Amino acid sequence: MAKAASREFELYVELQSAPAATNQPLDMTDYVDIADNQAFEVHELDIVLDVDQAFPAGQVEGLFQLADSNITTFVTHADRTSLYVARKTFDAAQGSMYHQESFSSLTPLIVSKTLFMRNSSTTALNYTLRIKGRIVTPSAKDYMALVLTQTGNLA
Repeated sequence: MAKAASREFELYVELQSAPAATNQPLDMTDYVDIADNQAFEVHELDIVLDVDQAFPAGQVEGLFQLADSNITTFVTHADRTSLYVARKTFDAAQGSMYHQESFSSLTPLIVSKTLFMRNSSTTALNYTLRIKGRIVTPSAKDYMALVLTQTGNLA
């Protein structure tokens, strides 16, 4: 079991989404100190449309994928580089919002110090990514579980 090196905290990252898909690197060391042999243990992730944005006109869809490598295109969530995916749909005609999201809780320990958020939206909008977690010192068993998960050799 990983030993806590910090209390639980939340990070908030602004995302500007536009029709052309882009990757936004998130250097975790800009927000928290992660020493060697430590990891970021993610507990929750979510994305919200910023409250200062008007409800989108027409139908707007936003796509988001958080990965631990610099992916050049959206990849299936079954790909082990994909940590989180979200699809946000706004329908002005119906006055409704829909969302689909998935966080890979099999890989809650992030040992990479840089994550990448790939996103696009049919209309340019501002969103906020919220990441809740803590810094931990993983045990040998944690590292083995991480390796097995990333290689797909789960028993």
